[in-house]
Amino acid sequence: MKKKKAGVAASPAAKRRESGGAGGGRPRKRARDANSDGNPPSHGDLISSLPDEILGTIISLLPTKDGARTQALSRRWRPLWRSSPLNLNAADLSSNQFKRFSIVSRILSDHPGPARRFSFPFIRLHKAKKRFAEDAAQIEAWFHSRGLDNLKELDISFDLLGRTPETEKRYPLPLSMFRLAPTLLVARIGFCDFPTEIAPSVNFPLKQLTLTFITISDEVLHGVLSACHVLETLFLQEIFDMGCLHISSPTLRSLGFSSLSLGKEELVIVDAPRLERLLCSLFEGETIRVISAPKLKILGPLSPLISGIEIASLVFQGIIPASLTHPICTVKILALKFSVPDLNTVLDVLRCFPCLEKLYIIWVKNLKTSVKNVRRYDPLDPVKCLETHLRVLVLENYEGSEEGVGFARFFVLNAKVVREILFRVNEKIDKKWVADQHRLLGVETKASQDAQFVFRRRSHFNKYFDVHDLSVADPFNRCFVDGVDALSGEAC
Repeated sequence: MKKKKAGVAASPAAKRRESGGAGGGRPRKRARDANSDGNPPSHGDLISSLPDEILGTIISLLPTKDGARTQALSRRWRPLWRSSPLNLNAADLSSNQFKRFSIVSRILSDHPGPARRFSFPFIRLHKAKKRFAEDAAQIEAWFHSRGLDNLKELDISFDLLGRTPETEKRYPLPLSMFRLAPTLLVARIGFCDFPTEIAPSVNFPLKQLTLTFITISDEVLHGVLSACHVLETLFLQEIFDMGCLHISSPTLRSLGFSSLSLGKEELVIVDAPRLERLLCSLFEGETIRVISAPKLKILGPLSPLISGIEIASLVFQGIIPASLTHPICTVKILALKFSVPDLNTVLDVLRCFPCLEKLYIIWVKNLKTSVKNVRRYDPLDPVKCLETHLRVLVLENYEGSEEGVGFARFFVLNAKVVREILFRVNEKIDKKWVADQHRLLGVETKASQDAQFVFRRRSHFNKYFDVHDLSVADPFNRCFVDGVDALSGEAC
């Protein structure tokens, strides 16, 4: 047998025998769950191996464009978008309002449903009479489409159809929208005219409802709320053509309103046994009457702009309590809004809430108000919540002026169990300014040994509060927490 010459490559057959092991058999096949490089399968491969139901849920949580694009990933993904609950957000589709309109129509004609979410803010119709009629017919068809069957979340509003010095003309809410009522859990409806009546058999399983800039009669709104048997949160803003608004709900936990534009300027909460939050941002001129809300914990911001407030037997004239004989012991968090530091008025209000734990004071310079008939503070008659309950004080728009320092100093020297006083300042501040404030406030003689004094530069203030997020213990906190610590420079 001849020896193999040096430098001559082995034959392909010899290579196969060598790589096949001692027995010279065929090489073992790689495990199916490994890639060509021997590594585990990619994340994409793992995701594709999930059941259709899970993949459908993932697709329904993606933005509309991204959900539709999954059809191009592979043959495995191609049918999943059409079989997944539809998440249709028109804002994701195009910056052109009229182009959005046609894309939405095409998607609803292609997708067989069911739907998870349909969002189309400020729907715009053509002004030409013929095109307007065609657009209106198309909108009506949307709500009849099987693509919106079993819809869970609806968010729609309409562009104004016209404006005169006296009135703003709004689009009428399509009656076909009520076909979706039996499955809706969340609804936000804005800038439209509600129908003059709704069917008495309509049933909304809504948990969250937002109505903004709408025209609706007392009877229709009462009918809508009566049809919401499990409603937990409600926000109303700019409600037109309405008289006195009465609200009764055995399930409502959070109610927010802003500039209701009521004809009779009165909001009456007749019976709300589970109501915990009453949030009234930008509420001016109206009267609030709370006849029965035995679990009310969070209230405000109240301001002198409100004509009157009644909570059970407690009556305020403006923001001044007419009597101190009927305090409200359930309220734990309170926000008050003033134009200037007004200590006597604040203390007058605090006497009505003896178990208050957290107080927000918001100073707004352009709040043109005057407060009358305020009682002077009597040191021999201390405010109960300052003695035993108040833990946190937040001063929004604090300037460090003589008035502001005097206001804050009172709490430094008299709030016996306070743990934190937070000063939210508009201007840029430094360590020297903070040190001067400590001296002026007399922190060395503070009434509570546990009190901490925090100065933060105000970077943002949201005038609206999240009425719907019940997971947040303090809805006011969302409006004040943004900022930078004056000393550390770290985001708060």
